[in-house]
Amino acid sequence: MTSNFSEILLRITGSLFYILPILIFIILAIYYMSKTQSSKEGALILIGNILILIVAILHQFLYLFIDDFGFDLYAIINVGVNAISFVGSVLFLIGLYMMIQKIINTQKDSLKN
Repeated sequence: MTSNFSEILLRITGSLFYILPILIFIILAIYYMSKTQSSKEGALILIGNILILIVAILHQFLYLFIDDFGFDLYAIINVGVNAISFVGSVLFLIGLYMMIQKIINTQKDSLKN
């Protein structure tokens, strides 16, 4: 009983520590988009983080199905889920790069004036 409780507690706290920063990024992306009238970079950051969140949630439950699917199918599903995470990360990075470029250009323009 104690080992089950501690295993559940460790899994929940680990999930929270992993998912909480993603949720904060989603909130910040929504805030940024509301302040910049739905910018492209904000949308990319938001979509990327939503994909990363979906993958983070899927990974919390995916291991439960290894016995049902068998290892080969589980491995294929896991690769697909990781590919979604990769796409989310790339979208986030592109959005972040665009935001940094926008900030740099704004600062350059303000220094010229």
